Amino acid sequence: MRDLTVDDLLDDINTDVMTPAWVCFDHEPGVIAENAYAGLLHEGERVFNPGALKDGGFEVIVSGHRKGTGSSRETAPQCERWSGIRIVIAASFAPIHERNNINLGQVMGDHKMLERLQDGESIPLAEFTQQYDPVTRLILENGGILPFAKKLKSGEIDLPDVSTERRGMTMVENVKCSDGTVLVSAATPVPPVPT
Repeated sequence: MRDLTVDDLLDDINTDVMTPAWVCFDHEPGVIAENAYAGLLHEGERVFNPGALKDGGFEVIVSGHRKGTGSSRETAPQCERWSGIRIVIAASFAPIHERNNINLGQVMGDHKMLERLQDGESIPLAEFTQQYDPVTRLILENGGILPFAKKLKSGEIDLPDVSTERRGMTMVENVKCSDGTVLVSAATPVPPVPT
């Protein structure tokens, strides 16, 4: 990144570029990886030939702003993961794409982190995950949602205690019945679950 700025990089790499609809019909990781970025075209030709990302030996992929805009297709981050990419760098990520990366265990960082890596610095995993809530950190730090669930089921990891402090809540946390009765809200602290 020393010779480039964020503005030099491609912005708005959408999920249709990463894995066009026809790629999504494949369910084999190797086939999806083979067609990574099949929708990125220049003058009608693919920029990434079949297998280019997978065979390139890359571990980091870099883009500009709003990485992963468009549909929520999970094959978009999968094509990178199954091509060997372990770190995704961008100035910003589309929210659903970010969640799909988290579920795959793909760590995401910014361009300053990339420069530090290029300088040979070793960055602790916790620095990539510090902006997330405790459960999301556990998902990322354990390799994604499926390895996390497996470890949780086997008792290898424990969920953090649920906070009962007053705070803003998501729509899911702010559960309401169809008749308008509030079951749980920020105004009704949730008692801890007995263990």
